[in-house]
Amino acid sequence: MAQLQIAYLLRPGTQERWRRLCQELAGPRLDQFEASCRQAEIAQVQVRLVQLLHGELMLITLHTQEPQQTLQELATSRRPFDRWLREQFQVLLGWNLHEVLADPQGDMIFAWSAERSEGEAEASSACDTSSACDTSFS
Repeated sequence: MAQLQIAYLLRPGTQERWRRLCQELAGPRLDQFEASCRQAEIAQVQVRLVQLLHGELMLITLHTQEPQQTLQELATSRRPFDRWLREQFQVLLGWNLHEVLADPQGDMIFAWSAERSEGEAEASSACDTSSACDTSFS
């Protein structure tokens, strides 16, 4: 199961409105929310508010098998509840969710994986003991 994570710096004065929206989703609109998640193949949703020095950050985590397909479903669904939820997000975020979800990848500026090939690891170890290796960043 993959995780789709969305981080957003809250606009000033919107925290209470976000809390009310989440309460509505967990309360009177829970059945609709669950149906929408099932349709988008979302297995779990977590929403956190993180207090920062100068504001608040919202972290939304969606657990889904196909993140791209899930984003597309969320952005384009014509079901009444999904349209209502997108409208709520647009009011609180100040931008159209569909426009942002069209290109969710952004610019990756750093990536690392523990799954390096054995040859790369050996070359790196050899470099650690050799004075001939260039270790500066160009």
